[in-house]
Amino acid sequence: LRVTDNFGGDVGTLDSYCINFVPLATSTIEFDCSQLGLNQVDVTVTDDSGNSSTCTATVNVIDNTDPILVCMDATVELDENGMAEVTPDLFIDTANSFDACGITITAVDVTDVTCDDIGTAITVTVFASDASGNLASCTATLTVVDNLGPTLVGCPEDQTVDPGPLNLFYELPDYWALGGITFSDNCSEEGDITNFGQSPAAGTLLPDGTYTITLFAEDEYGNVGECTFILTIESILGKDDNLLDIATIVLYPNPANAVVNISNPQSIALESAAIYDL
Repeated sequence: LRVTDNFGGDVGTLDSYCINFVPLATSTIEFDCSQLGLNQVDVTVTDDSGNSSTCTATVNVIDNTDPILVCMDATVELDENGMAEVTPDLFIDTANSFDACGITITAVDVTDVTCDDIGTAITVTVFASDASGNLASCTATLTVVDNLGPTLVGCPEDQTVDPGPLNLFYELPDYWALGGITFSDNCSEEGDITNFGQSPAAGTLLPDGTYTITLFAEDEYGNVGECTFILTIESILGKDDNLLDIATIVLYPNPANAVVNISNPQSIALESAAIYDL
């Protein structure tokens, strides 16, 4: 390279030269969680004379911040088979848990429970991971409960009964004692269920009418199962039912629309008489 002065004189020869400059940033690039990993970026610099040059750079976007995981205690109800699945979402306090790029995987170290776990406070550990593999964990207490009552099988069908001749009331039988009714429970054996009965109670005197009879059984955890049926009590009068006693009182016609005749063919001395319209 020949170098001359302002008057064209020969100043000398430069064997080498170097131009030092600092490019000014004219734009910035922002990265977010959607760009995790390797990203290709074109960088261009331009000098004051408008000359420019471009190169490509690789930017690796990483997330190295662990999630913030907050746990809360939970209660699990057993199903009809005496089992329940345990999932991580039962214990994660979503309002207070956070990750910059979102939690993608959750797990818990206890995955299922049975009737054997009732009454025992179980400590579980919950784990969470984000897309970059950052981990967090917390612990919570799991409580297992049984809220299902026994299932009754063989409940009586709806039925109509007659209290019988000259009876004003029907005495309710003990339907459990009659047999045919069984029960099953998800967690209690049949021998563990000792509280069972009916409503109204056996021995109740009921006049003609329609009633709902309830049979129930209670398991060892206080859960009650029941079944019901409709009992209709209806006095059925026959052609001979107008005879209260062949030797005493005769009532006719029965049934009647307006007039009922009462006679005492044997002239029995009566202290009192009562007529009931059923």
